[in-house]
Amino acid sequence: MKQCSLNHFTESLAPWLNSNYINTVTLSKEHRVTFSFNDGVSDTFEITDCDTKQIEQVCRDLAASGIVVRGLL
Repeated sequence: MKQCSLNHFTESLAPWLNSNYINTVTLSKEHRVTFSFNDGVSDTFEITDCDTKQIEQVCRDLAASGIVVRGLL
């Protein structure tokens, strides 16, 4: 698991989004975000400098861009 700021997290998403590399995103009850990639690799992030609503909004934005997001209410 990687810990990062919200800004770093959103910046690191850009290359993955542009290449359609993300298969699914899962938001855990602890509000950790796990990416499952098309090649079978997964990566989990704990965003440390924001609240739950901000993390959920990022996940909603991912869902709006066509990525399957699990764990959103």
